[in-house]
Amino acid sequence: MTTRHVLRLLLIVAVVAGIVAAAISVSTGSVTGTEAMDAVPLVVMVIWVVVRLAASTRPLGAIAGQLSLIIAFGVVLVAGYAYRSDFRGLTDRLMGAIVPSRGVEIAPGVLRFAADDRGQFAIDAMADGVTIHFMMDTGASGIVLSKRDAERIGFDLNSLTYSQEFSTANGPVRAAPVTLNSLQLGTFDARRVSAWVNEGDLDRSLLGMSFLSTLGRIEIKGDSLILEQAR
Repeated sequence: MTTRHVLRLLLIVAVVAGIVAAAISVSTGSVTGTEAMDAVPLVVMVIWVVVRLAASTRPLGAIAGQLSLIIAFGVVLVAGYAYRSDFRGLTDRLMGAIVPSRGVEIAPGVLRFAADDRGQFAIDAMADGVTIHFMMDTGASGIVLSKRDAERIGFDLNSLTYSQEFSTANGPVRAAPVTLNSLQLGTFDARRVSAWVNEGDLDRSLLGMSFLSTLGRIEIKGDSLILEQAR
């Protein structure tokens, strides 16, 4: 390798090292193992570009445009890494506005949901790994699953025993007791949760007080519902 090639390599490596050093210096937190693994493809790509430019026989001035693109890309990378938590929070808020039933984490362990055009609060939760579109119902004593949602979770409707009778606005209806191995709502996670499968034509599953009462705070302010995890 000639002296010119060595100087070219040192210059390119210095540029890339400067970008990496800047990213580390402006980092607002430690890098997790997952983040490090996600960065592997990017590191491989940068190394490949460095090797290609260093091996090029073109004059350094002729590849200055490519080097400028690397620097510009590095600046964007540094800015994105430095403000990654802010971008993540912004993304969560945008998704919460687009899909209100997902909710928005406004503080650690605190979720906010927006009411729909009927003034009701829809809440998406994971029941045994299946996303269920619940409607919050403080008048319901427990969690009530529609037959469709119960089947999606994996319950065999024909093997259930509809032994409990409930009074509803449409008259009495029977329900079968079941147990959910897990119920996850945002960062909230409950295990072995009792629920009921409605025998009637319930169009949406209900999230009742058997789960809501385990939370630390339930507050309705205007068209917003605040749920806070118990401490």
